[in-house]
Amino acid sequence: MLRGLYISGTGMLTQASRMNVLTNNIANAETSGYKSDELLTRSFADMMIERINDPGIVNVSKQVGPLNTGVHIDEIHTSLSEGPVEETGLSTDLAIEGDAFFTVRTPAGVMYTRAGNFKVDANGYLVTADGHAVLGENGPVRVGTADFSVDETGAVGAGGRRIDTLRMAAFADEGGLRKAGDSLFVNYANQQELRAEGYKVRQEYLENSNVDVVDEIVRMIEVQRAYETNQRIIQITDETFGRAVNDIGRL
Repeated sequence: MLRGLYISGTGMLTQASRMNVLTNNIANAETSGYKSDELLTRSFADMMIERINDPGIVNVSKQVGPLNTGVHIDEIHTSLSEGPVEETGLSTDLAIEGDAFFTVRTPAGVMYTRAGNFKVDANGYLVTADGHAVLGENGPVRVGTADFSVDETGAVGAGGRRIDTLRMAAFADEGGLRKAGDSLFVNYANQQELRAEGYKVRQEYLENSNVDVVDEIVRMIEVQRAYETNQRIIQITDETFGRAVNDIGRL
């Protein structure tokens, strides 16, 4: 009976964490380049219960059956599927079609993003919304003003001359990327950065979040019901303990 409290307790903790992930997804439904998260769980390893020290059993260990002590968080999986593309008419907005990432330089090192809501800083460099330099094959891309062009391959031109080509990155296993905040990803698995192929860069377009708000709300309802179910089980177990102490204990 006491084990039921642990099982339901871990269930409530897990569902609370899942609700936090879903809430964060919905909060970023309008964030450019945001990729939705999903919390994955797994049960604790099963344990085998055996009857021991039973005078009715001689030199035999009789298996009663398996016991599980609940669930816990396994990992948070990020969906890197493409979000819908929207035309903005701004030359500094870039969207990617295909498996590729823009490469940016941050104080913490080189990172990657699908969020193409760029701008031109006071020194004429193309930067992210948070001021991180967008990298080309020759380093930070300096366009001068917002009057520049980017073709489908990522080649950047301004004033009738070619400036640079955007450093478009790809990875053999995108599962090795981890979120670093602000729609940035870090190469957590330290994979070799590959030259992206089969992609298209679209200027004056922006990739929106891949969050499906309706699906997230449905999942929130499911999580709420699962949380309430575990909560009810704990209440029933607590009431049963109370009867065992107060009623049976009097006999």
